[in-house]
Amino acid sequence: MDYSKLSDQEINKLVAFALGCKEVVPDIFMDDVRRYEFDKPKNKSGNKFYFDPCNNPADAWPIISKHQISMCAYERANSGMKRESWWEADVFADFITRDDNPLRAAMIAFLKMQESANVPANSTGSDIR
Repeated sequence: MDYSKLSDQEINKLVAFALGCKEVVPDIFMDDVRRYEFDKPKNKSGNKFYFDPCNNPADAWPIISKHQISMCAYERANSGMKRESWWEADVFADFITRDDNPLRAAMIAFLKMQESANVPANSTGSDIR
């Protein structure tokens, strides 16, 4: 899946589902531990159920830590070239993801890792890893 084409909200939802969240009734998402909401709170007091790991370190860090996702900032400023900077996230050099937002990059790396875990080793069904 090309996660770069998805909105933060779509990625947040996929991350929640990968963590075990299920839609119990329309627009109510829960797992054994918490309730998840994906629409931005309309007031300053916020919403204690709002889940936004693409932008909120409090939501992202437990995932980053548990799955040992590393993040690194890069900058390229070669003479004659446009100055660029970006973040990359990976899991032991696999699932490398580049994005301007480090938390979003980490969540995409997490989703790629989950995707890979759900793919059989080969099409014959035998696992030769």
